[in-house]
Amino acid sequence: MKSTVYVIAFFAAIVFLMSFTPKASIEEKGFKNLKVLPKDISKDSLMSLMKGYNHALGVKCSYCHSQDKSADDKHTKEIARHMIQLTDDLNAKEFAPIGPEYSQAINCATCHRGSTKPMKDTELFMHSSQK
Repeated sequence: MKSTVYVIAFFAAIVFLMSFTPKASIEEKGFKNLKVLPKDISKDSLMSLMKGYNHALGVKCSYCHSQDKSADDKHTKEIARHMIQLTDDLNAKEFAPIGPEYSQAINCATCHRGSTKPMKDTELFMHSSQK
């Protein structure tokens, strides 16, 4: 009985001490070079976003990411950051005021449709009128 009390006290002490340890930083989680996306994004959310970008542009991860995980030198990645900011700004300024259901009205696939080059206005019109 006495040993059970010691075991419970031991685990309680571990839980108590763990509450004082700092949470893992973003870099400890493995997220590096986040300049546009939220610093506290969950791994699942980040992976979901990345898969969405892959699909929207018809590319693989290496299109924007270097083999060297610490590198942040691909021009396509910088363009992607710019485009993320552009769509976020458009959604916030032009669509969110219409209603919350429009807060994510525009995304990569709106113009790219599975291609690295966005469709021109006439191509977008033709594509949407064929539905």
